[in-house]
Amino acid sequence: MKLHEFVGKSILRTYGIPVPKSFFVREGETVEKKILPCVLKSQVLVGSRMKNGGVLFANTDKEFDLHLRTLLERKIRGETPYGVLVEEKISVKHEHYISLVLDRDEKDLVLIYSCDGGVNVESSQNFIKAKFDDVLNEIDPNMANIATTLKRIALEKDVTLLEINPLGESESGEFVALDAVFHLDDSALYRQPWAKKFLKKNPHSFHYLKLDGDIGVIGCGAGIVMATMDTVEHFGGKPADFLDLGGGASEATTLAALKTLKNDGIRKIVMNIFGGITKCDETAKAIVNFKRENPDYDLYVRITGTNEEEAKRILKENHISFYDDMYSVIKDAVVGDVR
Repeated sequence: MKLHEFVGKSILRTYGIPVPKSFFVREGETVEKKILPCVLKSQVLVGSRMKNGGVLFANTDKEFDLHLRTLLERKIRGETPYGVLVEEKISVKHEHYISLVLDRDEKDLVLIYSCDGGVNVESSQNFIKAKFDDVLNEIDPNMANIATTLKRIALEKDVTLLEINPLGESESGEFVALDAVFHLDDSALYRQPWAKKFLKKNPHSFHYLKLDGDIGVIGCGAGIVMATMDTVEHFGGKPADFLDLGGGASEATTLAALKTLKNDGIRKIVMNIFGGITKCDETAKAIVNFKRENPDYDLYVRITGTNEEEAKRILKENHISFYDDMYSVIKDAVVGDVR
């Protein structure tokens, strides 16, 4: 389960990690007191907000009002914002990256650190990644203190991913969390009842990671998505993303996923749907709605499982072709028609 930034930062603040002064605004709420200059940040559960117009800066009342209205109305990569986080604008001399990830194979937390944080952190050549205690001895003592606090949060909140990027460093050497990404372990939510209200208010959440290829991938389960990505590469293609709808994905969730790939400029999409909890007819309805609005987009659909016959009937009636096996649909998408 993903948490919005404003929730993650409230957790950091509770544990003593500095965060900017802020307040949260939802649609229809009145702002009585403003922070200027400030940063306005759309609260969506997708990455690359800065690059997709989800982070704006305001120095005046007029800019504040304009940007707040813009962000409340603007979808970011297909997702409607939950609200807007307004923060004081903080100047820093340097940006760092730090995160904790649960490694299920090692059954331990992995600590990742880079002195090159910010929006282009992926290009950094200075990552340190290892078991928590191994990295702790290689980083600055002040950073190590922050890492130790993050580990405490991860253990107490059942976190599978906790990322701060950037972690800003001021001229005086103090650190402040300028962003916060939290993923909670779904199977441990019974121990975190406070988090369930946020889960209910985000019914269209799915796991999505944008990559640098040109063939979109959508599946209902991490394993099948990874197998689809591997097969795309086997036939010489390059996946444009990892998108797992999860179990029980509704028509609305599937349609939101397709629109997310569209908004990221992906025009060819492989959908590998093996319905268990997910009902294939719900998926088919989303495909029909998407194609009706975007007839020029190429969808390569393999669909089987729960309510399969009804799903295929829906697709046939709307002149949308489909496949029964994974290899054929992927080979067709990558190298051309194999039927």
